[in-house]
Amino acid sequence: MDNKAEIAHSFITKQSKKYGHLKFYNFLSTAEKISINNNKENRLYLFLIKTIVSQQVSTSAARTIWSRLRPIIELHKKEDITEDILRTAGISKRKAAYILGILNNKLLKSHSKKTLKNYSIEELSKILIEIKGIGPWTIGITRMFYICDEDIWLDGDLGINKAIDTFFPHINSDDLKEIYSPYRTYLSLYLWKGLDSL
Repeated sequence: MDNKAEIAHSFITKQSKKYGHLKFYNFLSTAEKISINNNKENRLYLFLIKTIVSQQVSTSAARTIWSRLRPIIELHKKEDITEDILRTAGISKRKAAYILGILNNKLLKSHSKKTLKNYSIEELSKILIEIKGIGPWTIGITRMFYICDEDIWLDGDLGINKAIDTFFPHINSDDLKEIYSPYRTYLSLYLWKGLDSL
């Protein structure tokens, strides 16, 4: 476990106790510490495609689809990949079109984790939002898991909102974000994990 994960868990646990978020505190007391440095994918275009695959489907479904899709992407020449070929992995026509757009986006190849970390939030958003199929949620996920930004909050994420309703039923979302900053990425991860424990 990396040191940042230890620090973040300690901070979030102390804040939950300080502010009387006892249900969340009790969960954190037994929860395994989570790291945001688990992403092994260094290629931005593959990370973005995997993120698009995971949109609006269950974790298990996304994993199954990705296990079929990745070999297709890696074993074919990009110029030979069509929407129909991509759809054999079990994705929708719309997602296939988005993925094809990413595969044909030459600009993405010029960016690495190192270069993206040097961009401001606005600069990064401008680069990614111009890609069809990528919106604020995907940009947030990229900042969380590709760049490893520790303080990202995904407004409107259904899983996070459901966990908030369970763990913090009487807390304003804006107050919650302030209490747990600068480790809101980790807060999000524990909220997602907390759903599985309910």
